[in-house]
Amino acid sequence: GVDQSDMRSSGINAEYGGPLVDHLKGQESDGTFHVSDWFPTLRSIIQAKTNKTVQIVNEIDGVDQSDMILNNGASVRKEILHQLNLGNQAYRMGDYKIIIGNPGEYDGYKKHLERPEIKIKYDEPEDFLGQIKCTLGLCGTFGDYIIDPTDGAKVRLYNVITDPSETYNLAAKKPELVREMRAKLAKFQEIVMPAQFNGKISAAHHKHSGGIWMPWKDDMEGVEITQKIITKTEL
Repeated sequence: GVDQSDMRSSGINAEYGGPLVDHLKGQESDGTFHVSDWFPTLRSIIQAKTNKTVQIVNEIDGVDQSDMILNNGASVRKEILHQLNLGNQAYRMGDYKIIIGNPGEYDGYKKHLERPEIKIKYDEPEDFLGQIKCTLGLCGTFGDYIIDPTDGAKVRLYNVITDPSETYNLAAKKPELVREMRAKLAKFQEIVMPAQFNGKISAAHHKHSGGIWMPWKDDMEGVEITQKIITKTEL
């Protein structure tokens, strides 16, 4: 699973199987797939098999990944928004992932059997005081970040393909990419839906189900919930 309080968690490995993909048995794909992609992907597969479809009324975030699922084709998804609430941000574009603010608690990569100890890499500082600091062993610790001078934000940038453990901050080396990805985050902020805190619905709380978050709708008899579907253009 993925610890969603940790913005270093870039996703999980998944397995799937069945008659439609028997020919892919044993193959791997490193393509990017978001949970929102399942609806348009399954819709496309069902339409191809039955010639029946479901009309999409509003704009959706998911993309059709049927070629990736059925043929191990390339992923058509180029970006994933991981986090945009509570003052922290995480966003992946292509091979790169940017984290703004607090990245959360470390999720245990150091304990991985194949890499028991991961040392955080860093660029050697060019200034005299910075070199003295590194000589004394006071730099290169986990969580290195740079400060964006435009707003004081703490910025981390990683290549999650070559550095899946997110140990080498590339933000200082790729300022143009940082600006591009932060501009994309600013666009997302214009259309983002507000966070839903279901803890305010008492029946949804895990304390009623032995500490496990699970479906709670059957317990909502007599409770009225007002819902409204909002398109992105209405925000």
